[in-house]
Formats: sequence, C-alpha cells, structure tokens
Amino acid sequence: MLGHRRLAGLLLLLPGALTVYLAFNAGGFFPTAPGIAACALAIALVLRVTVAPRPFEGFGPWAATAAAATGLLCVWVLVSSAWSDAPGRAVLELSRGLLYLFAFVLFASLARVHSRLSWGVRGLAAGIYVVCGAGLITRIAPDVWPVSPNVANNRLSYPITYWNALGLLAAVGIVLCLHLACSEREPRAARVLGAAALPALGTTLLFTFSRGGIAATAVAVVAYLALGRPRALATGVLASAPVTAIALKAAYDADRLSTYTPTGPEAVHQGHHVALAVGLCTAAGLLLRAVMLMLDDRLAWVRLSSGARRQVRTGAAVAAAVAAVALTVGLDLPGRVDRQYHRFVNGTELPDTADLRTRLGDPGNNGRLPLWRVSLDEFRASPLHGHGAGTFANLWARDRGIAFDAHDGHSLYLETMGELGVVGLVLVLAVVLTLLAGLLTRRRGPDRALYSALFAAVLAWALHAGIDWDWEMPVVTLWVFALGGAALASAPDDRRAPSVPGRLVRVVVAIGVLVLAVTPALAAVSQSRLDAAVRAFKRGDCRTAVDQALGASAALGARAEPFEILSYCDARAGLGALARQQMERAIARDRGNWEYHYGLAIVQGATGVDPRLEAREALALNRFEPLAREAVRMFGTADPRKWKRRALSARLTVR
Repeated sequence: MLGHRRLAGLLLLLPGALTVYLAFNAGGFFPTAPGIAACALAIALVLRVTVAPRPFEGFGPWAATAAAATGLLCVWVLVSSAWSDAPGRAVLELSRGLLYLFAFVLFASLARVHSRLSWGVRGLAAGIYVVCGAGLITRIAPDVWPVSPNVANNRLSYPITYWNALGLLAAVGIVLCLHLACSEREPRAARVLGAAALPALGTTLLFTFSRGGIAATAVAVVAYLALGRPRALATGVLASAPVTAIALKAAYDADRLSTYTPTGPEAVHQGHHVALAVGLCTAAGLLLRAVMLMLDDRLAWVRLSSGARRQVRTGAAVAAAVAAVALTVGLDLPGRVDRQYHRFVNGTELPDTADLRTRLGDPGNNGRLPLWRVSLDEFRASPLHGHGAGTFANLWARDRGIAFDAHDGHSLYLETMGELGVVGLVLVLAVVLTLLAGLLTRRRGPDRALYSALFAAVLAWALHAGIDWDWEMPVVTLWVFALGGAALASAPDDRRAPSVPGRLVRVVVAIGVLVLAVTPALAAVSQSRLDAAVRAFKRGDCRTAVDQALGASAALGARAEPFEILSYCDARAGLGALARQQMERAIARDRGNWEYHYGLAIVQGATGVDPRLEAREALALNRFEPLAREAVRMFGTADPRKWKRRALSARLTVR
C-alpha cells in the first residue's frame, strides 16, 4: 500500500514534465507529441486500473461530471466527421481530446491528498520555469543560446513557437509561484524558490508582448489574492514584488530587445544588462524571502476572531469601493472605456511599428473580430452541429474578408460554435465551468490558498482560451485537465467514492483505454511519416517521399495530406492518370481545402488535361490566395501546350 501511495505522489510530477516535453515540441500543436503524451497517459491509466488496490477511489460527483462532459465532447468530435467535408481533421481533433480525457481521468482516479496536490503544483511551477527560463535566455543572451526564429523574430516565442502561448504559460507560472511564495503551508524551500522565480517569469511575459497574457496574469493574481488570502501574503509580496518590478523595468528599458532585430550587437549588449538585472533580482528575491521566513512563524500565531475578520473584510470592501469611485471620476474612466472600445472594434490591424512596446497600450483587436465573425456565421448556418471539427481553416480561407492567414478561430468557445454547434459549446462550457466550480468548492478549510491558486490559474486559462487557440496548444491546456482532475477528486475518506471493482471490470476498462489510445497513437505515427515525406519531397527524393506518404496514409487513411505528395510524385514520374487520381483522393478527404483543388489544376495542366475549372474552384475557396489567382491567370488559355509548360513552373503547396 505504501508503495502505491509513493507512486501516486510521483505521478503528480508528470504534468510538469509533460509541459516541458510539449514546450520543446512546438507546444504539442502537431499530432506527434500529443499522440506520444496520450499513449504515455493511457499506459499509466491501464497500469493503475489493473494494479492499484482502489483504482477509482478519487471518482466522486465533481470528477465524474467533468470526465463525462469531456468524454461526450470527444464523442461529438468523432460524430462530426459524418457531416464534415474533412473527416480526417475530426480524427486529429479527437486525438487531442483523448489526450485531455486521459489526463483528467488518470489524475481524478487518485484520492485527493493535500501533500500530493501540492507536489503537483510545485512540479508544474518548476516545469514552467524551465520553459520560460530557456526562452528568456534566447532573448537576453542570444550569443549563449542562439535559435532560429520560428514565426517571427520580434516577440519571444521559443521554445513553444507561439508567443501568446508562452505568455499564458508564464502567467500560470506567476500565479503558482506567487502562491508558493505566500503560503505558510508550503515548505520553507518552496516559499524561497517561489519568490526567486518571479523576476524571470515576469520578464519572459513582458518579452512575449502578449496583451492577453498580461491581462490574464492581472485577473489571476487579483483572484488569488482575494480568494486565497494566504497568511504569508505580506512577506511573500514584500520579498518578490519589488525585485520583479526592478527586473521588469530593466527589461522594458532595453529598447533594442523590443524590435525586429533583437539579436544585433546593441541588442546583445542590452540583453546582457537585462540578464544581470534579472540574475541579481532573482538572488535578491531569494535572500529577502529567506530572511522573512522568521516573520512567517510569528504571523502564523496571529489569529483574528470571526468578528474581527468580518470588520476587516467590510473595511476592505468599503475602501475598494471608495477607491473605485475616485478612480472612475478622477480618470474619466467611462470616457476612456468608450474610446478603448471603439479602438478595439475598429483596430483590426495593429500599427506595424519598430517598437513592440507600443502594442501593450493598444486595445486593437488585431484581426480577432473577423475571425470570430466567420465562426459565428457558420454557427448561424448550422446551429445544432456546426461544420465539423477542425474545419475552421477552410471556412476562414473561403469566407474571410481580409488577406490574413489563420488556421484556428482564436477562441475556444466561438470556434467550437462554428465547428460543433450548440451541442459542442454546451459540452465545452460544461467542462470549463465544472472545473472552475469544483475548485471553488474545494476552497473551504486550511487548504484554501492552494485551491485558490489552482482556481486563479484555470480562470486565467479559461479567459485566455476565449481569445486565442489555447485548446490546440496542449502545452498550456494539458495541465488544466491533469491538476484539475487531481483537485476535483474525492478525499480518501469520502463515502461516495466507488467501490473496489472486480477483475472483469478492471480488464474491460483497461481494454477500453487501450482501444481509445489507438487513435492518438496512429495520429502520431501518421504525422511522423508525413513529416518525413514532406522533407524527402522538398529535397527531390520522391522514392522516399512516396514510401513515407504511403505509411502515413496506412496509419490514418482519412488524412488528405499524403495523397497530395503521392500525386505530385506520380506527376514527376510521368504517371498522369495516377497523379490526378491521387489528388482527387485528397480532395475527397478534404473538399473545402483550396490547396488540393489548386494541386489538381497543376497536375491536370502538367498532363494535358484542362485545369481551368479546378483553378477557379481553388480561387473560390480562397480568393485572397496569390497562388490561386496566379493559377487562374496562367491557365486562362485553351492551349494544352501552355498548360504543360506553365504547370511545370508553378509553385507547389507542400509544406
């Protein structure tokens, strides 16, 4: 029994470890890394089901509700392939959903124990610090850790490859480390290290220039302070806030690090200055918090009566109300809010300035409103079930009103409405609200600060997911289901916990988990082979490209991408009929994708078949795409010889 408890405790370190793994694999955006993570969680769940004395002891009403909602969401995603014009996309979305389901069920099956959950929070905070620290080094010491820019060189995104996701991860780390620094129930070492981590986390957040991440941080910190009210709050804040502010000031003043060339000679010099400032602030925070540990012991003896606590709360509420009224009148907040609202509505594109710091005060929506309108339009067209999971990219390419490429709707809730209809939205809200409500109910008792920290972190994620594509980035979402499941689990003495299952039930559940794990496993294999096929195709090795593409299709036949590569390689080999057939197979699996219609036009032109209809179809599906426009122009002739000649010089879309 003792061995099982120790293993359960070690298991709570897994969310932090998976966060690091996913961060260094593009945030888990592509199917390979989340597929591997899902298989690892599935194996751990099977072992727990078959070996643990009480494998479902943590399942109570809260955990069962959230697990059921997540499971039904996965079912609805799979069912959406029946009416979707891209069923392969639904399978990939299912793979990601199963990752979250496995994480929640695994950790919700453990009985809720304060010490284990605390280790889960510490492990996640440590994992986030590793990720943010690595990213920060590439910005303030690029000569020490040089990296190639993944998408843009102006905003810090390494190693996740998306700055807003890194900003959200830093926000979660700030909330958790603030809790570690301020909670008297945390070990002394955790309080000291929590305070010392905040300067680097805050600096990382700043260099992402993520307005959503900064706003989420502010909301989460306020929520934690208001709900958690840890006894060591004063000492924790006094030790960490000043040094974090100093580090942020040094980073903000380094103007060369806020440009499109943050690795030039002057920028490197400024970066070293910031590195020194962050290092000194980290050491100062560590030292200050260590010194103030003595005050924690004295404050722990201070106890206010219930009447005194009510008076303090009333006084704080009155003071806050007076301050709010004074600020509203003195700063003309209604007028400011009105002006900012109009700027948000009309600011589709932020000004392209050389100084990224200016975007922090700009409330423009930066293309969010057009993205959201496309999701809402599709919801109105199919309010019950939507267009199908994973199809937003096609909808945006077809219906967008601006020349801006996007693959996700930048809102979990609105994108779900467009892809999965009202049923999908209800299920997503059921998952999110159950997690938040369950964490609020856990605040009663001496562990109030711990559950308040988790609530604040999940709240930050839930709000940020409404304006970005966090669901598609497991690095910022997996921990929500893992630690959320651990927090919503029942206590060991809860009488409502399920009874010990028999051997047959264990075997059936284990087999069911393994069957479900097949989907993310095949998605990972398919993506790995597809990546290899793309690399081979780009270097002109069609033999390897064909072998790998066939392997990708064999692993997951619903995907369209392998047939695109097969088509182009067949065309290069002079197999015109087969090349056209392969591209038609790609279209059959993803009818709304302009790339495959464009590809069919290229293949038809290269083999002497009239490509004009497919070229016009590609343009209809993406009227802002330069390649589609060029295809219509260059195939605008009835001469087959010109089709062939021009097709051979056309750019391909394999990427």
